[in-house]
Amino acid sequence: MGREAAKKKGKKKIKEDALEVVVKEWVEYKQLKEKEPEQLNKLALVQQETNQLMKEKNEAKKMKLYLKLSSEELLDDQKKVRLEKLERELFEN
Repeated sequence: MGREAAKKKGKKKIKEDALEVVVKEWVEYKQLKEKEPEQLNKLALVQQETNQLMKEKNEAKKMKLYLKLSSEELLDDQKKVRLEKLERELFEN
């Protein structure tokens, strides 16, 4: 085998190896893309659950503050305003 033939054979092998890598990466990419909508749906559900928990937590804090303010006998103007605001937020929804 001559020198030129050996060079061509080496270049051909390198091209084949590169093509195999590209095909493998393409297959992996397609698999990830197929899974992406499912993962996004799961993420959206987790975010909704988190938002719901935060809403419930805030509601509990407001209720606790409302109970504390409503149990006090003498309220200054600021506390009265806060109590009225809490009443609207908690009971008018």
